[in-house]
Amino acid sequence: MDRREVAHLLRTIGALLEVKGEDPFKVRSYGRAADSIESSDYDLEKLAGEGRLTDIPGVGKNLEPKVREMILTGSSSYLERLVAEIPEGVLDLLKVPGIGPKTARLLYTALGIASLDDLDAALKAHKIQGLPGMGRKREEIMAEGLAEIRRYAGRISIGVALPVAESIVASLRQKSIAAALVGEVRRAEETVSALDLLVLKNPDESPSSILERSGLVPGASSSALEQSWDDAHGRYVFGTGLGVPLRLHFAGMNAFWPRALWLTGPSEFLDYFSKKARERGLVLTEAGLVREGETLEAARTGFFGDVGTAEARFPKNAEIEDIMDARFEDLLFGMVSLSPIPPEVRHRKEFWEASAAGKVPPLVDPNDLRGDIHLHTLWSDGVAGIEAMVQAAIGMGYSYIAITDHATDMKMIRGITHERLDEYLREIRQVQEKYPGFRVYSGVEVDILRDGRLYLPDEDLARLDVVIASIHHEIDSKGDGVRRLIKAAMNPHVDVLGHPAGRLIGRRAGIVSGLEEVLEAAATTGTAIEINSSPDRLDLPENLVALGYSKGVRFAVCSDAHSPGGLGTIRYGLLTCARRAGIPPEYVVNTKPALPWVTG
Repeated sequence: MDRREVAHLLRTIGALLEVKGEDPFKVRSYGRAADSIESSDYDLEKLAGEGRLTDIPGVGKNLEPKVREMILTGSSSYLERLVAEIPEGVLDLLKVPGIGPKTARLLYTALGIASLDDLDAALKAHKIQGLPGMGRKREEIMAEGLAEIRRYAGRISIGVALPVAESIVASLRQKSIAAALVGEVRRAEETVSALDLLVLKNPDESPSSILERSGLVPGASSSALEQSWDDAHGRYVFGTGLGVPLRLHFAGMNAFWPRALWLTGPSEFLDYFSKKARERGLVLTEAGLVREGETLEAARTGFFGDVGTAEARFPKNAEIEDIMDARFEDLLFGMVSLSPIPPEVRHRKEFWEASAAGKVPPLVDPNDLRGDIHLHTLWSDGVAGIEAMVQAAIGMGYSYIAITDHATDMKMIRGITHERLDEYLREIRQVQEKYPGFRVYSGVEVDILRDGRLYLPDEDLARLDVVIASIHHEIDSKGDGVRRLIKAAMNPHVDVLGHPAGRLIGRRAGIVSGLEEVLEAAATTGTAIEINSSPDRLDLPENLVALGYSKGVRFAVCSDAHSPGGLGTIRYGLLTCARRAGIPPEYVVNTKPALPWVTG
């Protein structure tokens, strides 16, 4: 059982315990262990065999035997006992706004609601408003939340899709099979409907023989493989267990990058590219650029059909590494008098125009980031200490981080209070002394309360290098959240507004209107807006990031990591929110050598 599967079982147990009404700290322990395991590179089987699972942050003596069983058997007897008491489908109810653990338990025991379909039927029959503590308003909130969940049906987060797709590419490479990401995953859309990979095919090898050699479908019969073949599109289509299909496309070496361009899309961009091609007497096909009237079969004989130059064609003995170099895709752009456009912004018309003018602006890149300024440790709800987070950041090549533990009135999180602040700052200074060549900024993520006040007083906030102000509860989709965010932006001690939309993708829409006013306020006050890279948030969304950029807003791309391995999630916000919005590096505050508002 791999890390993701173990983490999933742990989270399922934690959620069921929450529905049962167990102690919140016990519930959180399962979530912390899951976060730590999922975001790490631990060899779980080795640690289990050596009796060292407690080396993993968050895995204590009570959890160790349960985790060991999962690793060695692929199942959990404890989870099975919990499911016997409460059907696992009840957990889906917790995704719906307005339904917490107690409400989920009430819905199940009183009305037998054990799935989202059951909930939908009960809402339509208005059965819920007759329960104790319920009413029409509560039903409306649930109905809105259920609609949000259904809106994302058949799609999965880029945070799930990208690592799975990359692991398949790596697995194929170990079998000497070259493949590249295409489609929605390559464009870094926030959710995707399929995992699309383009596989390099030798002239003397069929797709079926490549598939057999790949080991992706061990034990599959020839008839089963035939049924998975989509002849109309020249691809195999398989289920993944993730809720979206894996689609394997194939191309020979000289058609590889034309087909990659075609499969990456999106369709509107391909229409534009085709228009530019026609202006030069060319036609874009999935096999290449061909002269008008040239057959598709003829095009397959060359990299660009008979239009290609000698430099554009691969020699028969070309190395896989050379063929897989994405710079060959750039040649296609050059043939239609366009500058190359990164996949993440091929949907943005302003980049088409810039490409035609030969002036595609640079996008912020992972290598531009100098630090991460939204991290949690054991001081609140993280699973590792300050020093462990520093070491992880150094491993990523950063120059600095900000430790920003929660300052909150949420009872299940023991965060930073006025009484704990001195001790918190003292430990940050102690760690800083051990790493003189690396900057450790002190900070908090402070809650914006319902009346717009911050959980900590100004005199405490003034002692910190980085103050992120966020809304964590009582999120109103209408104007109240906007008012609270604007009031926080006006506070001179607030440096960053955290995950301002307050959304949870596929679960909670968050603040759906009025965020333009928040961006205006941030531009006026100089407050940075966070791009929270947690895959279930990706907040601020791309469209609002682009709007903020047009107003001169600065952004902070952050991981919101709760474990050392969690720092790596920063790429999701960078790709999906910042790059897809067309943001250049100078508009991201943590591309600077030091944070601009910190002196000394």
